Amino acid sequence: MQKLVISEGRRRQLVVVAVASVFIVVGSVLAGLVARSITTLTTTADAIDDGRARHAAAAALQSLRKQLGATVRDNAYWDDAFKQVISDARVSWTVENWGSTSADYPLYDTAIVVDSRNAPVIAYRNGTPMDVPPSQFFDGFDALLKAARQAGPSDPVPVHFVHSSAGTALIGAATIQPFELDPAIKPETLYVLVFAKHITPQVAAEISESFSIAGLSLDAHTAPGRSEALLTDVLGNRVAVFSWPPEAPGTKSYAMIEGDLRTAGIVLVLFLCGIGAAGAVTVRNLKASESRARYRSLHDALTGLLNRAGLIESIAGASAVAKLNEAVVRLHFIDLDGFKGVNDAWGHAVGDELIVAVAHRLINALPENAIIARLGGDEFAVATLENPHLPSASDIGRQIQVALTRVFEIGGRTIEIGASVGVADSPNGEVETGELIRRADIALYRAKDLGRGGAVEFEDSFDHDNKRLADLEAELRSTLMNGGIDVSFQPLIDARSGAICGVEALARWVTERGHRIGPDIFIPLAERSGLIDLLGFQVLKKSLEAAASWPDIGLGVNVSPLQLKNPRFVKQVIDALESAEFDPSRLSIELTEGVLISNPDQARRAINGLKAAGIKIALDDFGSGFASIGTLRQFGFDRMKVDRSLIVALDHDENGGAVLHATIALANALDIPVTAEGIETEAHATAVRLSGCDSLQGYLFSRPISADQVTEAYFSSNNDHGKDQSAA
Repeated sequence: MQKLVISEGRRRQLVVVAVASVFIVVGSVLAGLVARSITTLTTTADAIDDGRARHAAAAALQSLRKQLGATVRDNAYWDDAFKQVISDARVSWTVENWGSTSADYPLYDTAIVVDSRNAPVIAYRNGTPMDVPPSQFFDGFDALLKAARQAGPSDPVPVHFVHSSAGTALIGAATIQPFELDPAIKPETLYVLVFAKHITPQVAAEISESFSIAGLSLDAHTAPGRSEALLTDVLGNRVAVFSWPPEAPGTKSYAMIEGDLRTAGIVLVLFLCGIGAAGAVTVRNLKASESRARYRSLHDALTGLLNRAGLIESIAGASAVAKLNEAVVRLHFIDLDGFKGVNDAWGHAVGDELIVAVAHRLINALPENAIIARLGGDEFAVATLENPHLPSASDIGRQIQVALTRVFEIGGRTIEIGASVGVADSPNGEVETGELIRRADIALYRAKDLGRGGAVEFEDSFDHDNKRLADLEAELRSTLMNGGIDVSFQPLIDARSGAICGVEALARWVTERGHRIGPDIFIPLAERSGLIDLLGFQVLKKSLEAAASWPDIGLGVNVSPLQLKNPRFVKQVIDALESAEFDPSRLSIELTEGVLISNPDQARRAINGLKAAGIKIALDDFGSGFASIGTLRQFGFDRMKVDRSLIVALDHDENGGAVLHATIALANALDIPVTAEGIETEAHATAVRLSGCDSLQGYLFSRPISADQVTEAYFSSNNDHGKDQSAA
């Protein structure tokens, strides 16, 4: 019996041991599995956070490069800058526009301009001249200049990090050139603009806050246990690093619950569920943080709309859908008409408010599925996915223009603007995104050329037109370089005596192939391509040379508004007069009303300089624009030329005579002599004589003729000097 009891006891002991062993083994296995799971969650969370931080750091570096590159490009690819750096005023102009602004401009603290030999023109840092040459202050400065000169107009601006005497800096450079680069200009002859921004602790702190990278700092080397993002120079060499301590959210989470894990064996399953939930929350938070960073990279900070990168990505997605559904991706590029005037009148703060209001207006006016983006400045874009099989597709372009022509109320101000729209289609999403954007851009430029409030859809012929204009521009450039522009002269006749009293010089162009190109084509072409100064002064010099042999008569020469933007315009006119030994009092510079209204200060400076030299100023085409009595008084014109439209109106408008008489009477009341243009009949001549014109011009007396024909008709020994005659 005792043995039986002992045997039963042993069995129970064995059972207890076995059960205990089972529990120990099961507990150990569960503990191992739990530990392994926790380790995996901790490591994964730490890795995700580290990846997010590295992605954010890379995005921060890319953002810095893009901002500085865009700033360098905007300032270097600038017509005025190109003209200024090759002028005598280069130092004062570059100091005023770039050197002095380095004191407090947020995107750069160093501004350098070097000439074609890489010799510094200016070198400013924090608003004051640098103490040492840039090549000594910045490592790899010459290599950066070389990269800038090798970069083409469509290439990215070289932007890299460098060592400097003041620490580590982000530096970028670009050649200073016209917005439309003349192929004849050699890159090695261009000046180079260099901007640099030193990476100070304040800059690192801003990046840390903006991109959610706690503890970010700029270091020469990475300390053990810290993550890094390399900063490299133009040759790819290491300059410095952004480093930061890993946040290790998984490790921190484990540390917070480690004590509970040791004492919570009886609630192991619940504990594991809690850890799983905590890990899921951690991962979800990290994914949300990454999503916010991505949102910022694809959206405009001011309006919240998509930016250019976001637009490109969205169009690519829409194109994929269009291919599946046989739909059309329709892209609209929008440029606000009159926005520059708002900025000039009320400042950039009001301009920013207007941009935000435009964004809201577009969101409210367009369909919910419309893709709306701000491309920068006052340019927007709208992309839609449309079904070509519907009876009538929505006219998004019209909706855009209607929405933006309504009055805006900004800070108690009533602001009216408009919109020019360029449209391009991608049937079935077959047009590549970059090409679609290029077509919309070309259509937008065509709409702007047609005037405010236009909407133009891209046509294949636009590319042909662009090619034709490019060829014509090259031919015009060649003609100007060879001095091939001709000048014709239309006589001005004294209203009383009938004798010639002056001539107006008119540019004429006959190509090498014998084609006559009208001034209404080649003068705007010269203005767009930056050739107007060369064209204008070529006409002026040839006119002065011809008119020098015609005694006692005046010479009128038309001037483009763009020529007045040239700060050396007045001096160049005076130099041309001295070279031709021409009396300044015989020369009249003819200006149109538009330049007086659009750039009154600029016009006033040029007019004052010309009048101080004894040159007369004539207001051309008066009556075709909006010049007022105040304008006539303010600028003190020596002559007013009545527009041809007022003369033509005599033949078909019963009020034409009254309007013409009132216009001439206004000039007479201000003691301004008047010339009537477009006189084609004796009736015209009689009407303007009776109204008070003292000189007449038109086909009744002569068409535009060559210099030799003027001499033969009016100044040869076979003709009386004062004889009234007509030349066809």
